Amino acid sequence: MIKLPGMPAARPAGGQVCTLLAFDIHEFTRPDRDEAIRIHLHKALYDVLTDAFGGSGLPWSRCHREDRGDGALVILPPGIPAQPVIDPLPERLRGLIRRHNRVACDAAQMQLRAAAHIGPVYGDAYGMISDDLNLLFRMLDAAPLRRALAGSGAELALAVSGYMHDSLVVRHRTLVDPALFRPMKTQVKRTRISAWMYLPGAEPPGPAAGPTVSGPVPAPGGLILPARHRGTRTALPGPPP
Repeated sequence: MIKLPGMPAARPAGGQVCTLLAFDIHEFTRPDRDEAIRIHLHKALYDVLTDAFGGSGLPWSRCHREDRGDGALVILPPGIPAQPVIDPLPERLRGLIRRHNRVACDAAQMQLRAAAHIGPVYGDAYGMISDDLNLLFRMLDAAPLRRALAGSGAELALAVSGYMHDSLVVRHRTLVDPALFRPMKTQVKRTRISAWMYLPGAEPPGPAAGPTVSGPVPAPGGLILPARHRGTRTALPGPPP
């Protein structure tokens, strides 16, 4: 663990239930990013996190923090309400990342993956450990979250655990509309994940649709669909029985 400037020495006592957050800069090591760009992004990440936490009423200076090079683990002190993690923290993060990206070159543009959960943690002289932290980082590394962020152009993709979704998003609808969350069921290593994704500012998830059809498409029986049906979302019928 690398200690950050101003990092508090105290850790949550063993077994205390805390709000857990993990962050990761998307594609931190992609080929067009040299060491100077990565150093810049690393500092920019902490500038964004510090301002976003402060602007959301979350006590950044009292949080336990561990640097991960291309990201960070942040554990809120026990007793701090978790509601700000749902609102307004994601929108604060999104706005600050957009401000960073306005003046950054292409290689220094930032997209951020984040994960949030609530659970007990245990610590020693080397860092924090718990099954709930394992789940947190599995959510952060989940392929559906990576694909959602890469395919959306959004600044932020947040995964929240099923427990956090049911406890905060569903019960407190004034925070964020639950309809903006997409289910994420997957498996990372040996961990089965049932979580929810939220991409602030991205197109809200719509009803399931058939594949996009472009160009002449043979219909059953070898017919060509009329031009008016090309390039539209059309669910083609299956072959006759």
